[in-house]
Amino acid sequence: MVKTATSGNPYHLNGSPGSHLFFGRQQVLAWILDQTAGEMASNQLLVLHGPAKIGKTAVLKQIESGALNPPLIGIYVDFAQTALDSLSALYWDIATAAQHALARQNIELETLNHPDFIADPAKALQKQVLSPGGKLLQERRPFNQPMQRRLLFLFDNTHLLLEQVDNGTLPANTLANLHSHVTMPTVANALFTFTDGPANPVTELPGLGSSLFYELPPLTEEETVALVRQPIPFTLVRDVAQYIYHITEGYPDRTHRLCHALFEHQHQYNLAQITVADVATIHKFAANGSGTTPLPTYDLQGTRSVKQAFRLARQRDIWQSRSFYLLLFAIVLLGAAIVLFTAAGDSPVSQQIAGLLGATTATPTAVPPTQPTIVAEAVIAAEAPPTETPLPTATPSPTPTATPTSTATATPTNTATATPDQYPAMLTRPQDGMVMLLIPAGTFIMGAAENDFIAAPDEKPRHEVRLNQFYMDKYEVTVEQYAAFLNRLGEHERACEEVDCAWPQELAGYTSYLILQDLGDGTEQYYATTGYANYPINHVSWYGAKTYCESVGARLPTEAEWEYAARGTDDRIYPWGGRVPEPGGDLAIFQSESYEALRPVDSLPNGASAFGIFGMAGSVWEWTADWYKETWYAESNISNPIGPETGFARVIRGGAWPYNNQADRVRATNRSSLSPDFLSSAVGFRCVWAP
Repeated sequence: MVKTATSGNPYHLNGSPGSHLFFGRQQVLAWILDQTAGEMASNQLLVLHGPAKIGKTAVLKQIESGALNPPLIGIYVDFAQTALDSLSALYWDIATAAQHALARQNIELETLNHPDFIADPAKALQKQVLSPGGKLLQERRPFNQPMQRRLLFLFDNTHLLLEQVDNGTLPANTLANLHSHVTMPTVANALFTFTDGPANPVTELPGLGSSLFYELPPLTEEETVALVRQPIPFTLVRDVAQYIYHITEGYPDRTHRLCHALFEHQHQYNLAQITVADVATIHKFAANGSGTTPLPTYDLQGTRSVKQAFRLARQRDIWQSRSFYLLLFAIVLLGAAIVLFTAAGDSPVSQQIAGLLGATTATPTAVPPTQPTIVAEAVIAAEAPPTETPLPTATPSPTPTATPTSTATATPTNTATATPDQYPAMLTRPQDGMVMLLIPAGTFIMGAAENDFIAAPDEKPRHEVRLNQFYMDKYEVTVEQYAAFLNRLGEHERACEEVDCAWPQELAGYTSYLILQDLGDGTEQYYATTGYANYPINHVSWYGAKTYCESVGARLPTEAEWEYAARGTDDRIYPWGGRVPEPGGDLAIFQSESYEALRPVDSLPNGASAFGIFGMAGSVWEWTADWYKETWYAESNISNPIGPETGFARVIRGGAWPYNNQADRVRATNRSSLSPDFLSSAVGFRCVWAP
């Protein structure tokens, strides 16, 4: 049952309590302290500025709550909540705010006399608040507190005050006079906030030329991680918090709104923990606060900003990355015979994406890519197979004989008209040397049972699916294979449909085994870290996976093809059967403390599927061709389903190595999704080819 969102969300929105969560900002606090406290305190106008939603109010609220006490007692005055129709009303509200702030310090002033503020606002403020308040502050100072205690007026949204000046409601010198009236060397000082405008920088505003400015930067990674992790009652590992930092670029409001949506998502689905897949799935729906442009996506260990990446990419000619696709695949001779496999009917083809993160269009009709010649590693009939494979008719689906671990039991299914001896059980793809195994045509039950309480709602309902035969990569694509592809392509930056194909170690950090070396003559070479050539490629976008598969005459598997290859025809929970795996065991790599738990793609043969496919549980998530839709199983067609026509995220399957991927995430029915330009240490892929 889906739960409703909780009212206990610590990430309150719209200015409610808790909406100014504060972490870090020690540099700006130190600057404020230097400028306002001690004998060298400045009497200049102090200005805290930065773009909208950068956290200026949060800094002021933190000072008000005691971040600089002692020696400074913050008095917060929001011009958005202050009467600005006259000087007397303005100064009265300031005096009232100061009276309340002092009362919280157990310092009681006499009752304010309102008529005095009408007669002479500045004099009334000094006589009724500043002078008695400063005197009482020193009298009440603890004996072991040598530093002088002062008032610090915190004026927020100062642009509203200037608007009243511009329209003539307040005198032209209101800001300068206000600063001089509340800045007394031994009693008080003031800090004003401004929001930078795109056309008129605050530092160039008239009357602020001699001010002291502090431009508030985005949060650091450590500050963002603290903001993300500390208020929440559920598990969210550091890697996930770091991913949030990279997609929000440290902007507090973006982070805050994304965390608000994450909390609601966690409560709605009763999740024990939040993963990077959860974040990537919902962050595009979270309020951005800085406009309607979707937040960019980054890798967990990414170190370069999107602006830098795009700037570098623009220095290259995009057409060069396209020239690779003009290559024709050679026909490979096997002995004296030439065997040519051609595509059948309407093969799945590449889809064009209108934009990133939800900018979608209907999938255009495309010409199927030229299929490669495949070298058979089994005896092949002398005659060529038919150019069009008919839809199957009824018989039990054959169990592959080439893989000893194949134990799938037959269920009442359909029999392919093409008999198994026409298509070898095993092929080797000449372009990259990948072994491909035949997955015979058949019918299977896709999805989790209604009484499977571990399963998520998007894994239901169970439904029958009928598939034509296809070949699937026995292993996940390796670092060495992907490096060779990038060497043929010539680059990785925005080279796969104007998206980064993959990130080498210089961008992704230690969790990438892909190395990029500058040869010094204007060319670059990609290669695998020594000893890790046969490890699965990661930090690869959906576009990078799709382009690779197309470059070798294949394509990404549909979600249905992937699950069929993982489960077989006997309704397996995991690729190997029903036994629940243990972390560190011989079945799957998951729930690992470190990226170093990864193994070569041909490791763990005991975890192979009924068809002999390795690594379909754990290791790295695998991209599929389909768009993700939570309710798709209730809408999917029976025969060769290819997923929704449009969407925001692509389906990933199989679970991965990180600690937050527990046994329930590596079940064969488990679904997750990521935006297609997402790059992660926990995501790779494999290809399929349909004869």
